[in-house]
Amino acid sequence: MSGKEHFAKLLELLEKERLAEKQENLRELHRFPLATREALGKTVTGLVIDGVETGLGGMALVTLSRQPKGEELSPFHAMSAGDNALLTFPTGSQPPDGEGTFYKVDEYRATIALNGPPPAQLGRGVCQVDLLGSDATYRRMKKALATASDARKNRTSVLREVFLGESAADRRRARKVRFFNEALNEFQRQAVTRCLCASDAALIHGPPGTGKTTVLVEIIRQAAAAGERVLATAPSNIAVDNILEKLQGSGLRLVRLGHPARTLESLRHSNLSSLIEIDPGYQEVLELDAWRERLVKRRSRFGRGQLGYDERQERDREIAKLWRQARNIEAEISRRIIGSAQVVLSTHGGLSRGLVKGSFDLVALDEASQATEPLSWIPLTMAERAVFAGDSMQLPPTIYSQEAAQEGLSTTLFDRLKDILPESLQTLLRVQYRMHEAIMRFSSDQFYGGKLIADESVRAHTASELTQVEATDLTSVPLVFVDTAGAGFSETWNELLESRENPEEAKLALRLMEKVLASGVEPHQLAIITPYVAQVKLLKTLAKIPGLEIGSVDGFQGREKEVTIVSLVRCNESGEVGFLSDTRRMNVAMTRARRLLIVIGDSSTIGRHPFYSRFIDYADACNAHRSSYEWPEI
Repeated sequence: MSGKEHFAKLLELLEKERLAEKQENLRELHRFPLATREALGKTVTGLVIDGVETGLGGMALVTLSRQPKGEELSPFHAMSAGDNALLTFPTGSQPPDGEGTFYKVDEYRATIALNGPPPAQLGRGVCQVDLLGSDATYRRMKKALATASDARKNRTSVLREVFLGESAADRRRARKVRFFNEALNEFQRQAVTRCLCASDAALIHGPPGTGKTTVLVEIIRQAAAAGERVLATAPSNIAVDNILEKLQGSGLRLVRLGHPARTLESLRHSNLSSLIEIDPGYQEVLELDAWRERLVKRRSRFGRGQLGYDERQERDREIAKLWRQARNIEAEISRRIIGSAQVVLSTHGGLSRGLVKGSFDLVALDEASQATEPLSWIPLTMAERAVFAGDSMQLPPTIYSQEAAQEGLSTTLFDRLKDILPESLQTLLRVQYRMHEAIMRFSSDQFYGGKLIADESVRAHTASELTQVEATDLTSVPLVFVDTAGAGFSETWNELLESRENPEEAKLALRLMEKVLASGVEPHQLAIITPYVAQVKLLKTLAKIPGLEIGSVDGFQGREKEVTIVSLVRCNESGEVGFLSDTRRMNVAMTRARRLLIVIGDSSTIGRHPFYSRFIDYADACNAHRSSYEWPEI
């Protein structure tokens, strides 16, 4: 397949994916009645506006609240800061609705930052909020693919040829490196050296806990010290924040792009919106916004009957003009701040050519194995060379269209480059700093050829060594497989969520959690994770412990806890394991725990799959295979 054909195919697959995601959002809107959407957390009704104020960067912040109605979960339980939202204003408002982003979410209160100005006129009554998707990232992906496909005699065209295997990747002469982080191990140092030698691209293979982000940060600092301009990106906001957090205190001029609500609060001082506010030129923006707000209030005070049609139109034009003037000045300040930064950080989808002018000497892509190829091309079209850090043995990108996935959209650039680039431009990080050796070993043998090494600092640590934790039959061991075979813990199908759940296994998970917490482990040190969203919801309904995290395996990738309880859910006579057959999901699930991993499953079901059969054998060899009958329901 030629380069033109390759990118044309990606554009075709991308359109299928866009339509599939849109159909999924619409399906949820129309498939479920309003009450069901509220129960799922997709919609919140009966909200009152507590206030409208101006926040960072002139954003209109609308604060909403709703009195408790005796529900088990808060009305905003499925909504988080950074989510896109559609806010329907009270009847009679102008405009009647507006899109925005959740800025802050509490139990019965939320603040939404609107994408545009606040309503010129607010009606009386209650509001409604719906979770939304967005086409903005798709537009950027399509533009990036077109740019890459049409590039001629520039660095993008060179990268394209290397990534398609049409030309060999070049290496530069190695230079002596003085490491900023002296604690890097030999494999991490090798990765840094090889990446700095790459003229086009290099890969860092980072199994769980091996510190791939730490290596990326060292590469970024080395490049910046050499006078290069660096773009650091990842598909998720949390991954971008991890890089930003590790760069704090480096002395580099850093700018974090993206909505402030999607940046950790402790890092918002590096967000572009915060930097704009402390710029001397921002005073003019404040004055324009203040004058616009006075005009809006004056119009509301006069009402429709006291101003003629022409006067109202003139007032509205003046208000719109002041909004545009303020935003134009803001955009100019933004471009100046970004242009002077040594390191710009953003999600792939958050990069806009309208803000980011010129090119970067280096782009560092974290979580590269979790980004589709079209998404990765957004930052790649802005850079001279690239460093990819990821792990193809962990979960791939989430794709809505199974047709697009099967036709190639699920194949990431990271996947292709590991077969294209020479070994001299790839490094496997081997020392991991997270897990007890017994937790690590099965994953190492199954996915990494047995090459991983547990650092001495974690090799034998257990939960019982944590402060004020008592040594018990659970906390004094690193691994427990709780077998539910014969207990009658049958899985069920949740029609509403179109997902599987296992009520008895959920109750067992909570009994085990209670045993661990009773030994002295703090709730924030423990997580319960499961592959199925219906089981997540069930567990959240049953467990009411502040600080305890319950989530999906997919949502927990990149995270870690001292203790992790994994509920596998599947229990049926036919031995069906469903999407557990993608063993990369189990690799993620098994490698979140630092000191204690508890896996709950039915050996008669999962044991018919070769991978899980090997895991059961491994648990036997570790003397970790126990029965659910040991923890009966009281």
